[in-house]
Amino acid sequence: MLLALAYYEHRMHRGVADYARGANWILDSTMAHYLAPPRFWRGEGVLALMLPDRPDLTRYLHRLDVPIVALTADVPGVAAARVVLDNFQIGRIAAEHLIERGFKHLAFYKCTDYQDARQRRAGFAAAVQAAGLEHTLLDGYEAAKKNPRANPFLWLKRKLLKLPKPLGIVAQSDHRAYFLLCVCEKAAIRVPEEVAVVGIDNDEYTCEFAPVPITSVDSNRERLAYEAAALLDTLIDGKPPPAEPILVPPVGLVVRRSSDILAIEHAEVAKAIGFIWKHFNLPIGVSDVVAATAMSRCGLYRTFEQSIGRTIREEIERKRLELASRLLLNSTDKVSAIARQCGYASGEQFCRAFARCQGVTPSVYRQQGEEGQVERP
Repeated sequence: MLLALAYYEHRMHRGVADYARGANWILDSTMAHYLAPPRFWRGEGVLALMLPDRPDLTRYLHRLDVPIVALTADVPGVAAARVVLDNFQIGRIAAEHLIERGFKHLAFYKCTDYQDARQRRAGFAAAVQAAGLEHTLLDGYEAAKKNPRANPFLWLKRKLLKLPKPLGIVAQSDHRAYFLLCVCEKAAIRVPEEVAVVGIDNDEYTCEFAPVPITSVDSNRERLAYEAAALLDTLIDGKPPPAEPILVPPVGLVVRRSSDILAIEHAEVAKAIGFIWKHFNLPIGVSDVVAATAMSRCGLYRTFEQSIGRTIREEIERKRLELASRLLLNSTDKVSAIARQCGYASGEQFCRAFARCQGVTPSVYRQQGEEGQVERP
């Protein structure tokens, strides 16, 4: 089997390799790394990631007389069955995350006109419209068509400086989100306090090592490739291809620091929220939060509650218990250790706070999780 990728994608390679191992395939992945079509390949089928700007790959595949499964919806000229990401759903999830965080000013940033980018924007737009909001399209593709000599970095910088804040932006991919962060840094725009950024595809090598770690929708690329390999196996056995592309749903959202904030228009309250979310797992109190702002204790206390609907102390406790719930369900740490990790002075203090919020003790909550009575966050 041939793995023919227009660009190398390690998760797709892993997904195909997982299927190939179980099916006892001989998998030729040289093209996945070197991109050039092999001259003397003779095999039974091809898994292809095609793009409109790789006509050499399209021409090569067009000449082959073997079953082909494509991993994108673009390049319709090649006779291929298709397994594709549910890009509409991906865009919707990204938008809903920003809307849930309270963002009223929203934008979608795209740099290509591939079908996946268009569908991601469509899903984003549908979620925004359903929330009764509007959004701005930052269309780098159209801008480059109008002025091919323009600097895309400066173009995006000018656009960002003009848009109202706080602003939530979804980029068409993680790599575009990374570029967006670099522009924000150069323009002295704080992320996520002024601009929250969400990427797509959850490429950990990109997201984790960005200037600000990037929140991203896990589009399920490994599963996409596995399902495509399974379909190719059926085509080789002589079964007919599906009439419509097979859609692979996204896994969900991985929240990182680039959007881990509430959209707050009051600058000092935004600072307070940022301080709480960054330090809640330490033994901080209201005085520490006040000291991180330029407001008096009384003024911040009143403005904070008006903006958030909770007091400063309640927000600290909410974040601590949110972390505690995850640790109770997803780790084997002792309750006393979880208390320390969440910023509580003692296990007793933590147990009282947890029971007051959840109605059960931490130990009972953990047991409910093991029995499937509580959904794991």
